[in-house]
Amino acid sequence: MKLLRVFSISLFFSISIFSQDKKVDSLQLVLKNTTSTKEKSTTLMHLVDYYFNSNKDSAEIYIQKTIQLTNFEETLKTQNIHAILKYAQLYLIKGDYVKSQAKYDLAWQKMKDEYDYFLHNKYYGDLGVLNFYKGDFESALKNFTSALALAEKEKNEVDELRFLNNKALAMSYLGKAESSLDVHKKAISLAEKLNDSTALGKSFNNIGLIYEDMKEYQKALEFYLQALEIKKNGTNQVDVANSLYNIAGMYKEIGEKEKDTSLYSKAENYYQKSLNIAEKIEYGKVILFSKTGIAQLATVRNQHKKAISIYKSVIIDAEKTNDAQTLRVSYLYLGVNYLKLKQINSAESYLLKALPLIEISNNPADKAKVYKNLSLVYAAKNQFAKAYTYLQKQYDLENELSKNSLQTKISDFEVKYETAKKEKEIAIQKEELLEKELAIKNRNLYAILLASALLILGIIFFGIYKKNQFKRKQLQKEIDLKDALAIIKTQNRLQEQRLRISRDLHDNIGSQLTFIISSIDNLKFISKDANDKLKDKLSTISSFTSGTIHELRDTIWAMNKSKISVEDLHSRILSFIEKAKLAVPELEFEILYTIDKNTSFSSLIGMNLFRVIQEAINNAIKYADASKVEIHLKKDHQNFVISIIDNGKGFDINSVDLGNGLSNMEKRMSEIDAKVSINSKEKIGTEITLEIALENTANDV
Repeated sequence: MKLLRVFSISLFFSISIFSQDKKVDSLQLVLKNTTSTKEKSTTLMHLVDYYFNSNKDSAEIYIQKTIQLTNFEETLKTQNIHAILKYAQLYLIKGDYVKSQAKYDLAWQKMKDEYDYFLHNKYYGDLGVLNFYKGDFESALKNFTSALALAEKEKNEVDELRFLNNKALAMSYLGKAESSLDVHKKAISLAEKLNDSTALGKSFNNIGLIYEDMKEYQKALEFYLQALEIKKNGTNQVDVANSLYNIAGMYKEIGEKEKDTSLYSKAENYYQKSLNIAEKIEYGKVILFSKTGIAQLATVRNQHKKAISIYKSVIIDAEKTNDAQTLRVSYLYLGVNYLKLKQINSAESYLLKALPLIEISNNPADKAKVYKNLSLVYAAKNQFAKAYTYLQKQYDLENELSKNSLQTKISDFEVKYETAKKEKEIAIQKEELLEKELAIKNRNLYAILLASALLILGIIFFGIYKKNQFKRKQLQKEIDLKDALAIIKTQNRLQEQRLRISRDLHDNIGSQLTFIISSIDNLKFISKDANDKLKDKLSTISSFTSGTIHELRDTIWAMNKSKISVEDLHSRILSFIEKAKLAVPELEFEILYTIDKNTSFSSLIGMNLFRVIQEAINNAIKYADASKVEIHLKKDHQNFVISIIDNGKGFDINSVDLGNGLSNMEKRMSEIDAKVSINSKEKIGTEITLEIALENTANDV
């Protein structure tokens, strides 16, 4: 889901040959009194640096004055180029990539025929950042490599560290994760040598990106949080905004993966913090990133219209600056959201806009995402040949995205950091540390041997699989593409149903079994001197076990049927009522149905309907004090309607907290596009109504 990741990339925010320790009033005084053109240009650049982070409009005015002053003075050519590069950097920070590119081109024309380390180093490095922001990762890698070569030639370790980090990041975005790790290792070693905590923070952030690619979101979050703690101690608010954005993304991904919607609020909070900082420092790129993050959060919350509105507002700014990276993600997710709303033509239009931008960026994960959604679009339009083509492209790309081979290298990083934390204890714990290091080496050796064996087995099995797959494809060449796609869609839906039923088994049965285990543990403490308590505990365990068996039977009943008829549902309700009568014999039950008994539903729909009916009957038994409960199954126009009516004491809906019961009912009904409503009157009774369109049930496989 998360295609925009905010990276920690190094960019100079001041020209290093000018200090910023003078007060602005002193600078203005020097500017007013001096007659030397060189001194004036130097003072103007002091003012540029003074205002660069606090007031970009003032900074721009002084840059323009510097360029005008030095434009035609050959002796001031270097300062003139510095000012132009500063102008390019200002536009880069504002997110105006067209103007930024024009200024970099102008600077290159003025300096390409003569060598100046600082000018060339800054040109290649900052232009690489511009390429990166525009989504041209190949050009970014090329420019970072050129800047790194200059730094190595000049033996400038500070610049070398900066460009090692940037080069590793560009490699990561091009899918060259293993090569990226090798470069990160060099950067970390150099950062430790220079005692540069800021650079180390950038490496933590960018290693987090690799964990994120591996879908190890919890581990990525740990690295992002460590990076944030380091960056908070610095003065660069851009880095802080970047880390806040990445942390927000991880809370969103973990919440989506673990079905924990409470994490979405955390994600939204971090996105807003990132946006606030970006707007304060006028950093256009991070502003757009934060807005797209909020839009992605709206998408996973099924707030598709809100997401569409945000993405369209982002596109307006991104198109002005030709921000290809933001545009490709915005176009893609506009397509995704329109597809969720079943507006197929709009979805197709935006996905096709995203396609060339994503293919240019050459990121395999992004391409797999757009191919998957185009396949769904063309399947919905019954253009099965196109759908199958994109489905095959998606399959081929997803094979490239396996990151398992990176686990050993990542583990090496973690061992290295843990060792570094204990370096101060070496003097007094040398013998103990040596033993630990030996144990670590043995463990790593075992891990490497095991990984190698698994890798060899994986290659063998993959070869066998590819060989068999080739044979199958040869045998199926003459099969109609439409039928093949239909089979794939059916299999996917069946798999989704099995996964949901498995989750149902886990949620309903697992918790009860856990209770049994806990009860047995308690028996160990009371069995010696409390026989009556022991009997009560055994009785409780027996009751829960019985309930567990009933839950299991219900779930297996749904799992073993591809379809559930009204007659099946009626029989299941009768069975449940018979059990209820044993618990409350004085309560009268009546079930009526006026609908064709052969009307059928998918197992998913049937199971959810039965669970909600169970919940409604249980509520009537527990809370209503009713003497009679009626269950009606009927057809109303094109809808299947189920009513559970009791003549109990009722309640005031406006003043009573309905608790988790209604929430569970609504959640189950929303999963099958059904509705649930409650009508209750005090001293008269309660009626719970479930309603689902018959045409929806017919289309559900």
